[in-house]
Amino acid sequence: MQLNKLIHFILLLSLTSLSQSDIKSFDPIVASERMEMLNKKSPIEFSYNIEVEKYIKDYLYKNREKVSELLALSDFYFPIFEETLDRNNLPLELKYLPIIESELNPTARSSMGATGIWQIMFNTAKEYNLLVSSYVDERMDEQKSTVAACKYFEKSFKRFGNWTSSIASYNVGQYGVVKAIKRSGGKSNYWQYRSFLPPETQQYIPKYFAAVYVMNYAHLYDIKPKKYIDNIYNETDTIHINYRLNLEELSSLINLNENTIFKLNPSYKLNIIPHVDERIYYLRLPLDYLNYYIENKDQIYYKLKELELDVDYPLYEELVKTITYTVKSGDYLGKIANKYNCKVKDILLWNDKKNTKIKVGEKLKIYVNADF
Repeated sequence: MQLNKLIHFILLLSLTSLSQSDIKSFDPIVASERMEMLNKKSPIEFSYNIEVEKYIKDYLYKNREKVSELLALSDFYFPIFEETLDRNNLPLELKYLPIIESELNPTARSSMGATGIWQIMFNTAKEYNLLVSSYVDERMDEQKSTVAACKYFEKSFKRFGNWTSSIASYNVGQYGVVKAIKRSGGKSNYWQYRSFLPPETQQYIPKYFAAVYVMNYAHLYDIKPKKYIDNIYNETDTIHINYRLNLEELSSLINLNENTIFKLNPSYKLNIIPHVDERIYYLRLPLDYLNYYIENKDQIYYKLKELELDVDYPLYEELVKTITYTVKSGDYLGKIANKYNCKVKDILLWNDKKNTKIKVGEKLKIYVNADF
């Protein structure tokens, strides 16, 4: 009798534990209701379906540790994204897009060359005035790349009039979405023209919706932000630097781990902040170290100058420049693209043109290599 009571108690305890967490039994009806709550609070058209559910389950069951890491990183990156999105009057929920783009990694680089936390391609960087030089790649600057992403979304939303298509175009390009809409017979709803998009873009919106869901409701599935012994992102700030600064040497002078200073300043490809006329560069440090740097700035500067006396630094070169081309009689976009070693679609993108028609006297913005 006592044994039966004990078994009954253990079973009851396990059932009670089970009911306290959604981990053990995923309820799609509840998940759908929660997604609808997100939809009602946002101008983005969030919806729930079997494709979205598949990626939600991937996060909750296969990638719990990654979600925990993303929650921790979001404490640092999301306020940066939110401030810029709000300043540009864009939906704050766009802050979740870098989760599926880069997993909030500012130095991420795809096989196609997309770089940074927002995964910006080289030609797109040129269009939105992100500097790419021998020393600096502003696609890896979380603030400047967010500004560029905002400019893109302002333009794409103006074109499509709905956020789902605008977000899809971030993956495939505006002309990729236009092409899919035409092939679908002119349907403007993403889910209706989705099958005409490339396979990757067909999964892009479901992945994004799933990321938004999980980042909002992770705590209900017993997923908590990862705790780091030494969280370098806790309290940081920036200061303007007006001389060349070797980050490795600085880390030694202020007794800060060099990996920490590199992670906080990812856009400096050589771990050196260059000094260039008419260019403004910033150094980000943990608050205590920044205060120490400010208090001892002059001594640090002279010590750094001594250390670099025998150093032969690489030449600073900017990789692109902008020219304004005036269309002449006999010109067409293919001819102009060949002249400047770019693609017709690049010229269309840089000049926000919807078709290839040009007229004599029209001014076109063209980005070329700096040595062109």
